[in-house]
Amino acid sequence: MKTFGRFLFIAVFTNLLFACSELPQFSDDNAGMELKKAPLNEGQVFTVYPSGDDDTPSLNLAFNDAIAAGPGSVVQLVEGTYHLNFIEIREFSGKFRGAGKGKTIITTINDLGVDFLISQKLNTVLIRFVGGDVYMGEMTLQTPPGALSTGAENYIDGLVGFSARTYQYNSINDHINAVVNNVEFTGYWENINHGLKAEYGVRGDATVPGGWPLSHMDISVTNCSFDGFYFFGAVIEHVNEGKIIAGTKNNGNIFNNNGATRNVPYETGGGGSLGIWSNVNVKISIAGNTFFVPEGTRWGIEMFSSPVPARLQQVPQTKVTTCNIEQNVFNISGGAGGLLINDRRRYFFPDDLPMLVEVKSNNFILSNNTFTGIGSANMKGMVIRNNKFEGSGQFGVRVMGPLPYPYNENGLMLGNNLSFATFSVASVLLDKRTNNWTIVGGNLSDTIVNLGENNLISGMNISTSEVPLGKTIVDNLEEMREVRR
Repeated sequence: MKTFGRFLFIAVFTNLLFACSELPQFSDDNAGMELKKAPLNEGQVFTVYPSGDDDTPSLNLAFNDAIAAGPGSVVQLVEGTYHLNFIEIREFSGKFRGAGKGKTIITTINDLGVDFLISQKLNTVLIRFVGGDVYMGEMTLQTPPGALSTGAENYIDGLVGFSARTYQYNSINDHINAVVNNVEFTGYWENINHGLKAEYGVRGDATVPGGWPLSHMDISVTNCSFDGFYFFGAVIEHVNEGKIIAGTKNNGNIFNNNGATRNVPYETGGGGSLGIWSNVNVKISIAGNTFFVPEGTRWGIEMFSSPVPARLQQVPQTKVTTCNIEQNVFNISGGAGGLLINDRRRYFFPDDLPMLVEVKSNNFILSNNTFTGIGSANMKGMVIRNNKFEGSGQFGVRVMGPLPYPYNENGLMLGNNLSFATFSVASVLLDKRTNNWTIVGGNLSDTIVNLGENNLISGMNISTSEVPLGKTIVDNLEEMREVRR
């Protein structure tokens, strides 16, 4: 019998390596980015044992009892394999814990009840948390091969979802705090879109008056792995006001073989290992992760700020979105690229301050005719510094300003090392609609293509040079300083 649960429903800038700049930045321990942790004092523990059949009723009961027992309660899964139909848990504040990766395994029942969720305008996420303060860890979630349902759709949208709202329900505090640690997510392109999906919980083809509301959310994902998802291994989107942490320097995630290539231009986005989409007023840190981007996949990281006015509620920007991307390793073997950053919100809200992004101290390893290491579109004040490129590909860095969107302007590349790589087209492309970019220092390859306006390219070593860096960089420094105060 199919059972459905009771609970339906930047970065910042940088010091420029010379004495006159003393800008604050993300520290080694993600200062200012810590999330509220799961309760330290554990309450009552509710243990669920695998039955060999549909475990949805027993898991549902355990969450009901844990919520009734109060914050800090634990839903504990022992070693074994659990088979679930869709379940939604509302306002859980506690821990959802297994016995470890590969020991506690959650998978689907033989025929998931997708039609009911579709009728409720809910996306088909196997386990959904709405509201609360959730720690989830020490387990494996996976789909079996083949069709997952005989309903209207034979695939599902995700394994686990976090949201403050769904089409059916708004959480009590209009907020969710989620800490996901030491979880393995595994799927097959044929039957699942995403591993982890943090967003407003609604079907993509559903509409609401005024657009889908954005959620208030703080989320941290560490020590996890994502393998075999058609759109994204993990996607965090539709957040208004919150903090997003995807890996820390000593607790990174591993992403492999996610984001199937589709017949659309690379700059338009649409898939990859980690997606950060349509968020506003957030702080983002992506650090210490390893991305494997093989042939047939798109991006390691795709950050896309478009407010999507056709579908999403439009909210004011009250603080600048900042993003730090640091000490990640991108193994790109024929995939589209390491990362794509696209601040398309600037087109819709030109008076808002731009998203501030720093890409620092990452390693890009290119092979098998990889398209590019870094793609940048519609940015203002982006900083790319101290990154290393190895191997061979078409481009190292592509800086684009495609029409009808704003110029890509006032950016800085500083101290990047491209000398260990070869590029069939260009090590750095500053395209026609780039303006006031500065490329300074590092071991620059000799295949830089500059088609833009007022761009400055210099191989000088700024730690010893007396040449002034120019008004653009000074303006950037002051802008970043004001944002971080």
